[in-house]
Amino acid sequence: MMKSRYPLACFLLATTAVIEPALAQDAPDTASDSALGEAIVVTARKREESLQETPISITAFSGRGLEARGIQTTEGIAQITPNLTLQNNPAFSGASNSATIYIRGVGQQDFVPTVEPGVGVYVDGVYVARSIGSILDLVDFERIEVLRGPQGTLFGRNTIGGAISVTTKAPGQEFEASGSATYGTDDLFVLKGSLNLPLGPRAALRASVGWFNQDGYVTRTFDGKKLGDSDRLAGRVALRLEPVDGWTADLAFDGTTARENGPAISLIGINYGRTIDPATPPFADISNIIANVMSGGGMVPCATAAAPINLAVAGCYDNRYVLGPDTNAGTAPSYSRSDVWGLSLTNSFELSDSLDLKSITAYRHLSGSFARDGDGSPAVIAQFYDRLKQKQFSQEIQLLGKNFDERLNWILGAYYFKESGINTNRLLFTISEFQSGGDFKNESLAFFGQGTLKIGERFSLTAGLRYTEDEKSFHPDQFIIENRAAFLGAPFDSPIFAEGTRVLPDVNAKVKFSEITPMVNLSYDVADGLMTYATWSRGFKSGGFSQRVFPPIIPGVTTPITDPVAAIPSFSPEKVDAYELGVKFQTPDRALTLNASAFYTDYKDMQVQVFTSVAPVFQNAASASIKGFELEMQARPLAGLTIEGTAGLTDASYDSIDETTTFIDPENAFERVSKWTLSAALTYEHELAGGSTLRPRVDWSWRSRFYNNTFNTPEIAQSGYHLVNASLGWTSADERFGLQAGVKNIADKRYLVSGITVDAIQAFEGVYNRGREWSLTASVRY
Repeated sequence: MMKSRYPLACFLLATTAVIEPALAQDAPDTASDSALGEAIVVTARKREESLQETPISITAFSGRGLEARGIQTTEGIAQITPNLTLQNNPAFSGASNSATIYIRGVGQQDFVPTVEPGVGVYVDGVYVARSIGSILDLVDFERIEVLRGPQGTLFGRNTIGGAISVTTKAPGQEFEASGSATYGTDDLFVLKGSLNLPLGPRAALRASVGWFNQDGYVTRTFDGKKLGDSDRLAGRVALRLEPVDGWTADLAFDGTTARENGPAISLIGINYGRTIDPATPPFADISNIIANVMSGGGMVPCATAAAPINLAVAGCYDNRYVLGPDTNAGTAPSYSRSDVWGLSLTNSFELSDSLDLKSITAYRHLSGSFARDGDGSPAVIAQFYDRLKQKQFSQEIQLLGKNFDERLNWILGAYYFKESGINTNRLLFTISEFQSGGDFKNESLAFFGQGTLKIGERFSLTAGLRYTEDEKSFHPDQFIIENRAAFLGAPFDSPIFAEGTRVLPDVNAKVKFSEITPMVNLSYDVADGLMTYATWSRGFKSGGFSQRVFPPIIPGVTTPITDPVAAIPSFSPEKVDAYELGVKFQTPDRALTLNASAFYTDYKDMQVQVFTSVAPVFQNAASASIKGFELEMQARPLAGLTIEGTAGLTDASYDSIDETTTFIDPENAFERVSKWTLSAALTYEHELAGGSTLRPRVDWSWRSRFYNNTFNTPEIAQSGYHLVNASLGWTSADERFGLQAGVKNIADKRYLVSGITVDAIQAFEGVYNRGREWSLTASVRY
């Protein structure tokens, strides 16, 4: 109990110490011009509104604010956003950029395209469908909005947990140029540049580019290759045209290319004589024995929990390969290569003073190949090769209006989305080599509407509704390449493991879903700067197919199902009903801002990995309840001094779960979700002689214990940890030149960024953080 109470007590004491002086003293005459004190405009309701006047739980950061905090990618916002998990999680793919996002306990960790994410990522209103490539390098961004709770009415499916909306800087009519260079730990080089060029009274061009390069920090003993390196080039070109009054056309192209060695994965441990979870699939309890046979050992485990290293057997797969967080003994190819690009056209028409029309047309393309050694040893036990190609097209139409002297604001819209692609995986195990994956196609059509009516002078009622139809198809291309264990006899000499055997039938499977997602919100302006609100909303995450299957499913042979299409495992959408109460407070001079929200989520038809065979499949096998709150505070009790603090609680528990197929204890915690997330920061801006500004900053964050899988496997669990960062910035009097020195993770804390279990070989793997990091940045702008 003491551990659970401690973080909240510390935060409340700190908050009290800050707020009381802020209210007791004379507040500054005007809001600070600093990056941390500026007012932020958001578009969470598809129109520009002040953050403080939007009755939604939002955390928003301006581009300047992110620079001042030293955040280079969207992954970094998780430390300062309550109830947000944003991991770079390679899982089995070996991709160096694969986003795992949870908000308020709802999300999805699997990258495969037949399973949808639970938190939507949007760039300038364009949905980014796949998690690979969804951790964005921050180059020339205007702001980032983290919308908590289901956003199904305006943003649509797969925002069951919330949405992350990124807005880039638009071309303008003033010449601007800026650049920065960063050097730091492990030969970190980051170069950024942007240019805004007016092309006459009705046209402007904006271009930006960023290069991110850093050496890896996990060394492979086999070839000296450094895993966890960065080598990415990102760019964007945007053209704004105003052909006639009332018509604005924004055409934009963005792209990112990466050529990296692969994620910084290391072998954490090996399971001896027991299973990772209570399930006992056909091969789970003998997988290490097989590995030893194939590598020269005997028909008994050559290592045990009591004696985890047996150097007398040269080929024994044991703890000799568990070399710590910075070393990997793998010998298989390891690489992560991806190319992501997109093209969008946004047309905005001002039809009248009270009616606007917007069209967002977009195309995106993803191509990647990834490989890694899944056993972390010289033996051929588990090696993964992945290829993913995906393209998507989307079209959204929005009609926005104002009526009754602007007391009614409304939006009507339609949305169309289509994607197709291929994801094939070659998996090389001790006992078998086979191909998994296949072709996928998804098509979605939605119609939506939402209106906000101001009732009297203080009440506002918002109601919205969205209807969505999804059609999805999956054509498996899965077959046995080689049976490597037939000499062991039954069951490995069975014809179902023979070369050429189809793992899943060679047919095209289709599913269709339709859902209605309503929302009702009531807000009340208690006084100037003080608002309360209550919301009920519904969201859903689309269903799909289980892509990873083994052993083979042969209709009429290994399964009583005789229909080949019906033999392909599929699952239905999952749904939430969310209830939220919130309050937003800000003094007129923005000397004190305090936002708080409390929520309850009824989570139904959860898509859970079910262990009915060696490889898990997804089924709608659980329901849950999630409750908690967020608290965010910013105070400036003295001129130049900014104090920030956040607290988040996510208390999630299963109401019901099918233990006979999931083997998940109903008392288990949700995976990758901390119960507590806390942060605090202190920034002081001091004007020097001559007008330049010195800006020291220190920030702290704490995340309570979390588990990296639903079984709460202790070997890949991460206990609660603190992080302390510090920086010192300098800006010239004319704000043209800047210098910033920073140290992240001052205490050199090592912790698991993500972890996985390779069930087929009973091994645990993880990605640890880099440790303490320092950097120096010089910037210039005109």
